[in-house]
Amino acid sequence: MKKIFALLSLFLIIIVQAQEKISLNKGEITIPIGEKILLKPQFKNDKIINFEIVKEENITEKIDLFDMMKNFKKDDIKDNSIEFTFSEAKMMTSSVYALLTIQKTGKNMKFKAKIRLKGDTQYHPTSILPSASNSSHVEQWQDNIDSIILYDFELN
Repeated sequence: MKKIFALLSLFLIIIVQAQEKISLNKGEITIPIGEKILLKPQFKNDKIINFEIVKEENITEKIDLFDMMKNFKKDDIKDNSIEFTFSEAKMMTSSVYALLTIQKTGKNMKFKAKIRLKGDTQYHPTSILPSASNSSHVEQWQDNIDSIILYDFELN
């Protein structure tokens, strides 16, 4: 009986992790691997206090980071949109996990992040550099990550 319960519990944990979706909670975003989202932020002074999801897209193939950087078109649009893509990626012959940020606020954006490694139940802090407006910003990790939480957004 204990073996059946243990197998059932393991099965439920796997299903829950596989079905994880993007979630927003008071200015905090949880993004599972393989997702691209376009957000409309809500501001209070220079802090982002909440988001509205404008568009979601599943990413099923690895992103080629060199192609993405080469094909990025900088513009002068300041519509306050923020786009995050959290996906597996390739850089030359290496496989990495990448967070791509394109934000059009007209200001630099700082935020914090926590990552959850595959098979782990807890999130761990990781470093993120500020993102310039109207540019393509890439953060990458070698770790096998299944989810990221982004929070404490500020513009300056």
